[in-house]
Amino acid sequence: MAKPVSNSNSHSHLIPLLILILFFSTTFHLSEQLQFSQTQTLQNFQNLLGYPQELLTLNTNTDFCNIEPTPHFTLVCYEENLTQLHVVGNGFSPNALPQNFSSQTLFATLATLSSLKVLTLVSLGLWGPIPPTISQLSSLEILNISSNHFSGVVPSQISLLKNLQSLVLDNNLLQGVIPSEIGTLQGLAVLSMKNNSLSGTVPDSVRTLQTLRVLDLSNNKISGDLPSLRHLSNLQDLNLENNKFGPHFPSLPTKLVSLVLKNNSFKLGLPSGLSTFYQLQKLDVSLNGFVGPFLPALLSLPSLSYLDASSNKFTGMLFKNDTCNDELVFVNLSSNLLRGELPTCLKPVANKPVALYAGNCLSNDDGRNQNPASFCSNEAIAVKIMPPQENHKRTTGKTVLVSSMGGIVGGALIVGVVILVVSRVHKKGSVVKTPVKPTLEIVISQAKKEEEDEDKEEEEKEKEKEGMVAASSRSLSISVLQRIMKRVPDKGAVESFTRSMKEHVMNRMHNKNGVRTSTRSIIEHASSVNTAKLLTDARYISETMKMGASFPAYRTFALDELKEATNNFDASSFVSEGPHGQIYKGVLSDGMPITIRGLKMRKRHSPQNYMHHIELISKLRHSHLISALGHSFECNQDDSSVSTIFLIFEFVPNKSLRSCVSVSAGSPSEKLSWTQRILAAIGVVKGIQFLHTGIVPGLYSNNLKITDVLLDNNLNVKISSYNLPLSAETRRLVSNGPYPGLKGNFQERIMDADKNDVYDIGVILLETILGRPLMFHNEVGTLKDLLQVSIKTDDMARRSIVDPAVHKECSNESLMTMMEICVRCLSNDPTERPSVDDVLWNLHFAVQVQNSWRRDSNDQRGSPASSSSHETRVV
Repeated sequence: MAKPVSNSNSHSHLIPLLILILFFSTTFHLSEQLQFSQTQTLQNFQNLLGYPQELLTLNTNTDFCNIEPTPHFTLVCYEENLTQLHVVGNGFSPNALPQNFSSQTLFATLATLSSLKVLTLVSLGLWGPIPPTISQLSSLEILNISSNHFSGVVPSQISLLKNLQSLVLDNNLLQGVIPSEIGTLQGLAVLSMKNNSLSGTVPDSVRTLQTLRVLDLSNNKISGDLPSLRHLSNLQDLNLENNKFGPHFPSLPTKLVSLVLKNNSFKLGLPSGLSTFYQLQKLDVSLNGFVGPFLPALLSLPSLSYLDASSNKFTGMLFKNDTCNDELVFVNLSSNLLRGELPTCLKPVANKPVALYAGNCLSNDDGRNQNPASFCSNEAIAVKIMPPQENHKRTTGKTVLVSSMGGIVGGALIVGVVILVVSRVHKKGSVVKTPVKPTLEIVISQAKKEEEDEDKEEEEKEKEKEGMVAASSRSLSISVLQRIMKRVPDKGAVESFTRSMKEHVMNRMHNKNGVRTSTRSIIEHASSVNTAKLLTDARYISETMKMGASFPAYRTFALDELKEATNNFDASSFVSEGPHGQIYKGVLSDGMPITIRGLKMRKRHSPQNYMHHIELISKLRHSHLISALGHSFECNQDDSSVSTIFLIFEFVPNKSLRSCVSVSAGSPSEKLSWTQRILAAIGVVKGIQFLHTGIVPGLYSNNLKITDVLLDNNLNVKISSYNLPLSAETRRLVSNGPYPGLKGNFQERIMDADKNDVYDIGVILLETILGRPLMFHNEVGTLKDLLQVSIKTDDMARRSIVDPAVHKECSNESLMTMMEICVRCLSNDPTERPSVDDVLWNLHFAVQVQNSWRRDSNDQRGSPASSSSHETRVV
């Protein structure tokens, strides 16, 4: 007899299915709740700030993970969780925020985003204290709230963010001491609190931050000795400029790359071990009270490119045969107590570093700008017996005034030399009396008389320092002016130009603050032009200038593809060893030429750790950049960590912009016309504009050189070298080009990142206008003065310094516009340089008026206007 079938057994197979359905239903419900919660947080965030506009249309049905990123607002998600929030403002004032704004409410709102790893709130006008509730953002790895108005102390609760790797609090109003609890952040790699009003001492706990790479406390009021950092083996950048640290030199790790101790209260000697810092690229110990022997071995450190030891009390002997590192760009030993003979490797000759050494007791060639040997001997003895506080005594106000007047006198000497050279070249050696010398003597005498109430010793040292700069520039000025003026046969143009140079001398000398004569505002031209038409006229702007230029889709390359493209990275494919690693050229299987940059990773991680950098690199796609096409990882077989990252870029085989504008770089038939030069400059500026605003965060201080600007087969501009986001792993060298000194004041490049690129644009414009390669920084200053003076002369004299290949084909208004914007870009004060947008507007104006002038000229000759592709395709 058959057994009855049990009902429970017959439905037992349905139980797992019901459990599965219940699981997915719950998961889906939780996902909906998660999305709703994050959306609500973002809406509350927008209500608090009234910014950004992109969040105004956000609702529960919007997939915020797919909101298109902008230069000011970016969201990044991982598996529907918000992991990165980047909001960048325009330097709003605190009054621009809604009345209900509260910093405590702001961070309490953001704390509900439990998966948030990266938070960037920059230049939003945020004010109030940083609340202790910031500790609720427990998943944070990167926090950047710089360039706001946060005040009060740095809360100790910030140490509860145990995952924090980067903390940037720059450019705020923070006060008080650095909390000692900061030492508990054992994963911290970047600690930057520059440009605040922090005081007290640095806590001892900082010495425990074993992963620290960057420590920047510059421009605060911190005092005392720095704790020993000797065991921080990963530390590369240390900047303590403009504080009150001292008197003892800090104990430091030997792998530092940049060390800046400028303008502090250090009073003792340099440790001998400093000469073993073989990776050091920049060393600045100026404006302190250091005593004892200077270490000549510093000059031969293999990586050093910048050394400033000026305005101390260093003693000791220098010798003619002392050696220098070939990479040195700038050396300043002035205003010390050094004796002996200036090393041959520091003497101002071609391809040698800019060296300042006035105010010592050295026996150099001309014997000028130096004190007698007895001075350094007596001063050295006085240094040893004087109490520390007297030795470190400063006269800041006097120094500023003397430096200002010294700059005037030095400028007068340079411009005076220019006048003499112009006269000599065009009078062919005849001896004719001119009013230049008496005028200069009178002016210099007046300058000295104004300073007679100042401290005599400080006055002499500063004047000698400035005189030395003028002397080192004099021979260079002569050769530069001879090369320029010998091309111009017109005597009237020379006389007009000489008169203007004399007026320029007098104007500069009568300005007691040493401020350069301001150039006319370029905006005054705007009234005669339809601005809307100017910016949209397709006749002058090629389609390839638009951001929507077509590139193959960014993708991940297999390592085998790259090996096949380069014949297994054969030596024949090797191009160079650049600042971004080894560079190869190759050809993909579809015939597309590519450039491959291999970056060796010092600290190896899993591929996921590099994806944030890769995400930024994938956005580097613009018609005026050598754009990124993809990447590939080379991993270790044992632990799957990345040993090398290969970045694949488009290949541009054509020439650099220098070869198409400079006399010595190319044949006349290859040189660009005036219109083509302006359009090339527009392409350069558009590429820089994209690097600043086209991705978040923007890429600044790109160290741009004219040799980095390439022209492809269609003469489209491509910038080949810029500041890759992976530079934290593969440091970009301070300089690595044919004229490394053309970068202006080194400190300014650190403090004014966006205006550094504007200065570089100015150097490129200068070479484009003059049509000759610029090899030394001294040339830039001299030639900028020539441009500034020529703006105020007549048209014929102005054209006398322009490249002869184009000086007849450019309109006066177009040339004036180019000269004026070039001079503004090269301003010594970064705050006086124009914005990138301002530069771009003026270049568009220059090409517009040039084409209008050309059409008018053709009409007057009775022929139709010619606007061939030869004139307009360079972008």
